[in-house]
Amino acid sequence: MDPFNENKPKRSPWLVVLAVLTFIFSGFSFLTYFMLSFTSGMLPSVTEMYENMGMPGEVIDAMQQLTEVSSWQYFLLSLGYALAVVGAALMLKINKLGFHLYVIAQIWLFVMCNLVIKGALTMNWMNIFTTILVIACYGILLREALMNRDDGNQFSDYEEVNDQDDDDE
Repeated sequence: MDPFNENKPKRSPWLVVLAVLTFIFSGFSFLTYFMLSFTSGMLPSVTEMYENMGMPGEVIDAMQQLTEVSSWQYFLLSLGYALAVVGAALMLKINKLGFHLYVIAQIWLFVMCNLVIKGALTMNWMNIFTTILVIACYGILLREALMNRDDGNQFSDYEEVNDQDDDDE
């Protein structure tokens, strides 16, 4: 225990679990969309290869929809997921800014997927519900951590000790 940071708020284990899940999902999504922003020109040939392999029609249709997304849109999606990872990292440090960045990232991703790109990347109701649930859980856990912070004076213990010493003389 660090004697100089006694007023540091305590993290909930659930906040750590939620952040780890965010790191996994958003980190993987960031890497995927970041790579697609540079390699999206190869998607038509991959789609053709899948057709030759006899993949189901649903997979071919999804791949064809992904070829319609331009590389700059994939790049903007990757930035949204990077912002979500940064927000989760800041929330692990019990920083309110992290929550705000995470919410902004989720709004950004919703707008990009549902209003700008559409097609195969459109969020369904379950994705939207899960996003709102995760935001609510982050908000509750971060508020709890911030409220459990001891806002007392860091020198109060020192003053009490000195007061007792003065009474003895």
